Amino acid sequence: MKVIYGIGKAKKNFKNPVLAIGVFDGVHLGHRYLIQKINRQARAMHGTSMVMTFFPHPMHVLKPSTNLPLLVSLRHRLKLIESLGVDVCVVVNFTNQFSHLNADGFIKQYIVDFVNPREIWIGQNFRFGKSREGDIRLLREFEKTGGFKVHGIAPRRIQGDVVSSTRIRKLILAGKIVLAARLLGRPFSIFGKVIRGDGRGSTLGFPTANINPLPGIIAPCGVYMVEVVIAGHIYQGMANIGRRPSFYRKRNSLKIEAHIFNFRVNIYHKEIEIRFLKKIRNEKKFDSNEKLTQQLNKDEEMIRTLFLKISKPAFPAVI
Repeated sequence: MKVIYGIGKAKKNFKNPVLAIGVFDGVHLGHRYLIQKINRQARAMHGTSMVMTFFPHPMHVLKPSTNLPLLVSLRHRLKLIESLGVDVCVVVNFTNQFSHLNADGFIKQYIVDFVNPREIWIGQNFRFGKSREGDIRLLREFEKTGGFKVHGIAPRRIQGDVVSSTRIRKLILAGKIVLAARLLGRPFSIFGKVIRGDGRGSTLGFPTANINPLPGIIAPCGVYMVEVVIAGHIYQGMANIGRRPSFYRKRNSLKIEAHIFNFRVNIYHKEIEIRFLKKIRNEKKFDSNEKLTQQLNKDEEMIRTLFLKISKPAFPAVI
């Protein structure tokens, strides 16, 4: 996938572009449905499937005091979009100056002059331009002069629940990662680089990959059943999110570390993805290393058994 940061001054010549526009935080089931639509349409007309996304998140610019953690970092978002088969992704730098561009100006400069799409696909509730004045109705007024067709997609639902980044954010922060995965259409995951830890895991017989995560939402503290993706290969394991109260009396910084089963390869400085499948227990404080090791053995045994019992989660289709 080709990634273009900003539109610049030069007009790009894309072949029969089919464009999806949105923030796409989390690249959840609703986003995936929209992107599948543009991929199909682009293939049908031997064209280019394109996604236009925005960074930073508009809320971080318009209301910086708002506590709105991203579901995934921009880099993770781009990887997820790429995995869906998109040809080109345009990342628009959302600034205060950009936020004052009126809706007509956005359509002309960013859509018509830069992309020149044949089709535009958006969520029906998508708003754009200064004071959110632009909507699907306004876009359709430009269909004739712009030479494109606009398609609006209604919010996706699963068993009556609307699929939205806001809802998924609340589920993850509440520790409901299984339900969050259903709305994401994939396991909730954290992406980042492996860094050196203090080596305590190895001394306990449970060496861990300590991850420095890219900016994004973090699940509550606890022990989790996980899959770890390294260079395209998937490994089973267990992970801890927490402050390691067994080793520190004072409140320690949050750590994310994964013990990968049957794995002894040096992966320092490599980028990995940790997929959280199920929460096993809350983080606990242990009086001794022996008691902690006993618990870790129990955790591993339980998680290995779960991997044997469960098949790959069947994520439901959206309606």
